[in-house]
Amino acid sequence: MLEPTERQRTDGEPPQDEEGAPLLFVVDDDVATLQLVRDVAEDVGWDARGFTRLHDLRVALDSRRPALIILDDDLPDGRGGDLARELGGDPRTTDVPLLVCTAAAPNRVAEIRSCAPVISKPFDLDDMERYFAAAARTYRGGDAPRRAAR
Repeated sequence: MLEPTERQRTDGEPPQDEEGAPLLFVVDDDVATLQLVRDVAEDVGWDARGFTRLHDLRVALDSRRPALIILDDDLPDGRGGDLARELGGDPRTTDVPLLVCTAAAPNRVAEIRSCAPVISKPFDLDDMERYFAAAARTYRGGDAPRRAAR
């Protein structure tokens, strides 16, 4: 089972929408997978925003700060695992937890795990739902998940 990692928040409150749901940004170029992840997240109380390109995520990060980011690794405009490493060093997002979803080879998965948790595709919907539920409980308790140690 996936468990969100622990991370201390620097600004006190988790990013939420007007109704108090934590905000999720998810990036996947496969629209069906993107919608599936959004649906699962929304079913357990998240406000999920989807993007098909890393560029669109970067633009969104200029105006909103999510409570969680989920990245596909193999995207048309870059690799989500590489962006995960970059976001971990960015002061605006260093405390935003990440999850990378990928069907990559084991050596790539090991590389990504050095900066973010990984769930392998095809993923189990029950595992994904448990991850969201655990992360939402953590946010509502005031502590955000942490990324894996570098």
